Amino acid sequence: AVVSTQSTGDHMMVCFQWCSGLKLAAFCWIVTSASGSSIGIESGRNISTTEHLSKEAWTEKAFGEKVVDEVIDSVERIIGETKKFLKKIAVVESKLGEDPDTFRAGYNGGIFQVDHIAFLNTQDTASHPHLTSQLRKVKLAYGIDWLAVVWNNLRKPIYCAIASRLDLWTIPASIPASLEDQARYWKQYYNTKAGKGAVQGFIDRWNDYKKHHPDVSDANES
Repeated sequence: AVVSTQSTGDHMMVCFQWCSGLKLAAFCWIVTSASGSSIGIESGRNISTTEHLSKEAWTEKAFGEKVVDEVIDSVERIIGETKKFLKKIAVVESKLGEDPDTFRAGYNGGIFQVDHIAFLNTQDTASHPHLTSQLRKVKLAYGIDWLAVVWNNLRKPIYCAIASRLDLWTIPASIPASLEDQARYWKQYYNTKAGKGAVQGFIDRWNDYKKHHPDVSDANES
């Protein structure tokens, strides 16, 4: 095994490389110093993981149809499909990250607008013990130790998609299939009473998106 370090201001990158037979694996952690305020531990660069995503998926403030579809497809494959609900969340909450308020100062909820309380809930395995198996899948697929993640990591599409899907795992009710039922589900559990969203607003924004994307399938909608 080879261990190397590289210091960049408040961050130190610790890299490990090792060979086993014909396999080479490497990963890096970026550790924030006590004076830093950033990410704690950044992982997901482990090339021995099962999911191999584009650079954009790991890039802060990346947005748009292509990267959103990529991370949703990956996350649903690893920790459960959502009847297109994750895609609807991304469209309704931030217009796939294209809304200028998506990455506003002081808010780290990203493309799926995962509030800080909701994010912390995804790490609360004491209250949601069934999350443990999902976090294990996340670690195997992406090399991410979810309990070491911090909220501002969610400015990166893959982290935000994982957080949104994990948040849905904490909801006691199953994700419904129809657009109308998903709109009510979103308002009750995701946007909540504290949010400014409305059931009809969810429906209208998704239908408007579909007008401009005739290839979108309605397979999971009534």
